[in-house]
Amino acid sequence: MAENEGARLVSEVPAERVENREGVPVYVTSPSMLRETIKKLVDLGFDYLLSISGIDEPKEQRIRIVYHLTSSSSPKNVVAVEVSVPRQDPRVPSISDIIPAALFQEREEHEMLGIVFEGLPDTRHLLLPSDWPKNVYPLRKDFVVRDEPIVSPQPSKPLSVLKGEEGENK
Repeated sequence: MAENEGARLVSEVPAERVENREGVPVYVTSPSMLRETIKKLVDLGFDYLLSISGIDEPKEQRIRIVYHLTSSSSPKNVVAVEVSVPRQDPRVPSISDIIPAALFQEREEHEMLGIVFEGLPDTRHLLLPSDWPKNVYPLRKDFVVRDEPIVSPQPSKPLSVLKGEEGENK
């Protein structure tokens, strides 16, 4: 990306501030501005969602959510959008209607960190069994791994698949 292109992006993308982290522009925004920021980046050609990452920061009593996007026509150009939410009530609007690929990543962050993506059309468990205890989030830093693991009678996949009894697609 040309230097003047980067300056144009900074002026066009709504954010509280822009930081440069190892050459990647990071648009730090609020939950209320998140959708507007993402929409503008998509309009500017950042149409491919690489990842959504949640970072639990218990000392700061927050969870940071970082969205990495790139352009399908120019994948070397990467930008990030960062939002911080209170750890005790982590809520942000879903972007899955803007970028459909966000659906599975938002579901994963919801079940692993407890982030509520408001407007998320599908909140079923993605990785954990359906009877996983409520308000127990395995990627939070205060999660305690017990000597006795939580064993579900309802595994996340049918037992026949886990035991390799079903035919595999080759």
